[in-house]
Amino acid sequence: MTSAVAAIASFGRTRERVARDDTLPVIAVGAAIAGLPLLLPKGPGNSAPADLLIGGAVLVVLVWAASVRARVRLPYVTPVAVFMIAGAIGGLAGGQASHAVTALGQDLFMLAWCAAIVTLARTPETLGSILSVWAWSAIVWATILVGAVATGQRALAGLGAHGGGRARLMFDHPNLAGSYFAVSLFVVLLAGRPRRKAARGGAVLLLFAAIVLTGSNAALLGIAVGGLISIAVASARRVDFVAGVAILIVLVTAAGAGWIVLSRAGVTNSVDQSQNRFLRYSVARSDRSLNARHDLFKEELDLFRPRALTGIGPASTRDDLSADPTTKAKEAHSDYLAALVERGPLGAVALVALIGAVAIRLVGIAPAALKPRYASVAGGTAALVGATVVVAVGALTHEVLHYRHAWALFGILAAIHYGGRAGSSGVEDTR
Repeated sequence: MTSAVAAIASFGRTRERVARDDTLPVIAVGAAIAGLPLLLPKGPGNSAPADLLIGGAVLVVLVWAASVRARVRLPYVTPVAVFMIAGAIGGLAGGQASHAVTALGQDLFMLAWCAAIVTLARTPETLGSILSVWAWSAIVWATILVGAVATGQRALAGLGAHGGGRARLMFDHPNLAGSYFAVSLFVVLLAGRPRRKAARGGAVLLLFAAIVLTGSNAALLGIAVGGLISIAVASARRVDFVAGVAILIVLVTAAGAGWIVLSRAGVTNSVDQSQNRFLRYSVARSDRSLNARHDLFKEELDLFRPRALTGIGPASTRDDLSADPTTKAKEAHSDYLAALVERGPLGAVALVALIGAVAIRLVGIAPAALKPRYASVAGGTAALVGATVVVAVGALTHEVLHYRHAWALFGILAAIHYGGRAGSSGVEDTR
């Protein structure tokens, strides 16, 4: 009798292990993470092959969560919902309902992608798997890009008419490629992959080379600012807050002094006039890009003033600018300005709320406060701050809120915040 009861109990435990097996959703999300650069060819609504993988991953995670009764987490749902409401109002008021529907669908899709990652990464083991796949796949993509440029494979490197001398691989444009590699550089540091420091250092250099080849000034600025802040954060957590602030001040002062010395020595002028391909398509075009952005942002504000209460509608900037023959039709090129111009004051408030939700999670995470099992897979959480800074800096001159890798990063941040902090209960949070 006792043996029969033991056998039944053993069978029940086996059934439970099978029911709670997360292998399939981990594979699905891993495939989507690895496929983030697959953004060409384009389909309807700016869709891409990567979205098929992301959509499949979301579906698999939902089915898995229902089968094991796992809590489906929806971080950032409140600001995103307000953002969507603001977009709907702007689209209806501006007569751009079709654009609004597409943009709102993209908002919802990105939130679902983020939620899938958070829902699945409920244990340090699954979180570690996701981080490992991201780190290693980014290294592989960077190797492909650098190798393609080095061997003259222009089509593979994405060196074509759209990017000029800037590589983009299979991304929409070089700036998106640069953002992906910049965020991935910090993910490599966060995950501690490869394990050996020398190999990890080589991976960081490889990813940096890929960023240089994209010629993205936003990505280069992002890793510079993100690197400085992450060093200060790491110092503050290892020593104290005052030490972190002091180190940040020293680093910023040193960087500023170095820039002044280079300027007076005429190095910056030489760079601006350089015929070197890498400099010509990156740092040397900084002044031109800055002037172009200044003109574009002024034109956007001119569009906004007649509809200051509702905004002109999501993704409507290009169409509205094209209606004026004196302006050059372009997208908004800034999430901060686009939130206000296209979605009105309510959209700007929603964006501020989203930034606040991300910031709260960043502030709440510290290596000393992480549970040991989480610290073993995401110990370098100062790098998480650096990766988020890359996204924030990129949003100044580009619309990054529909970047798939940005929402994957937000999902990882939320997963660590939910379960990784010592004493965290994993209570539902919709901020």
